Amino acid sequence: MVFAPLACSLALMQGQTPARDAILDDLSRRAFRFFVEQSDSKTGFTLDRARNQGPNAPEYVVASIATTGFALSAYAVGAQRGWIPKEKAVDLALNTLRHVRSQAPSEHGWYYHWLHWKTGERQWNSEVSTIDTGIFLCGLIVAEQGLKDKRVTKEAEEILKAVDWKWALTNGGAKPDERFISHGWRPEEGFIQWRWADYCELLLLYVLAYGSYPDMPADSWSKIGKHETSYKGLDFFAGGPLFFHQMSHVFVDFKGKRDPDGFDFWVAGRNAVLANKQYCVDNPNRFKGYTKTTWGLSASDGPDGYRAYGAPGYIDDDGTMAPSSAVGCAMYDKGIAIDAAEGFRAAYPWSLGKYGFVISLNPTKDWHSPDVIGIDLGQMMLSVENSKDNLVHKLFMSHPIAKRGMKRIGFRATKEGDATKRPLRLLPR
Repeated sequence: MVFAPLACSLALMQGQTPARDAILDDLSRRAFRFFVEQSDSKTGFTLDRARNQGPNAPEYVVASIATTGFALSAYAVGAQRGWIPKEKAVDLALNTLRHVRSQAPSEHGWYYHWLHWKTGERQWNSEVSTIDTGIFLCGLIVAEQGLKDKRVTKEAEEILKAVDWKWALTNGGAKPDERFISHGWRPEEGFIQWRWADYCELLLLYVLAYGSYPDMPADSWSKIGKHETSYKGLDFFAGGPLFFHQMSHVFVDFKGKRDPDGFDFWVAGRNAVLANKQYCVDNPNRFKGYTKTTWGLSASDGPDGYRAYGAPGYIDDDGTMAPSSAVGCAMYDKGIAIDAAEGFRAAYPWSLGKYGFVISLNPTKDWHSPDVIGIDLGQMMLSVENSKDNLVHKLFMSHPIAKRGMKRIGFRATKEGDATKRPLRLLPR
């Protein structure tokens, strides 16, 4: 499907200055275009990455189950925003869900990380990934709630019902007292030794677990490592890459709520974003290009390969910025997202392509990636849409699994005035 450019897209490319919000809408529309054009017309599986200018290289055949989940959420957003007829969005979602059920390899309802976008065949000897399956399930839930089609609901319910949470939590029964979900499993080696035990993108996985698995240990959430740190007066959980503070938060609405231990995860995410920006402004290593409007350290391509760039909390910084990750902070602060979008477009106009900004650029080393990556575009798009009217949050949080998950964890709404001034932790009285 080919989309006619929006009027604001043309204005942006011609250097005009539309209303400030229009640049975010334009970037969201470009990301939506990626999910439609880079999903196979037969299987519906979505490529992990694509060229941002011109055709893809022949080797670009690997889909990601997580990116496929973001595609499902994109179809619902597109239908809600009038970017695509609802009937077409339903057809795309149904096609994807049916092929996931029939062609995507899985184990106990959990899917392999990488698959061939035309055949579903496992790629790169990848693992059965619990976190990537979790992202897929979140996208599926958004699609089901947003499209409101009985056929989509039926397919979604079958997929959700098939997930064996006990298997992933207990290593198939070998660790009956385990509190944390395994990273995954490989047929050649068995369960991966690492577990989702410390704050990162894992939050969505546990909300799903508590909402889906009645025997999920009551204390697993509280035992998740939440390593409090501060930077320039901002309190947050240590963890450098921006995606730590975006992946779960674009689906789960933590704003105005505290968990049983008194933590506000929206405040944690927002403060981490502001600290990431401030670190770039401070620019301790004096890299070229870091400014108040061009910043953003997150997992991305780099001059020496893919790396989990981030700061502060822990620091991995070689001057590589991720524009879409900076824009992906819109759900926390629309103003800084707009500033970042305008800043990157002005400073590096070549970085804006058919699907949005390239995944990363490094002015110090005169390098940039030619690609976009689907999960980063997905996070950015959903964050932008949440910044408008909380659309994705409303859809996800309206599902029974999300409602049960938040209730079983023990989240409670609290009235404390200005959300931006709430402390990271406030112990219940």
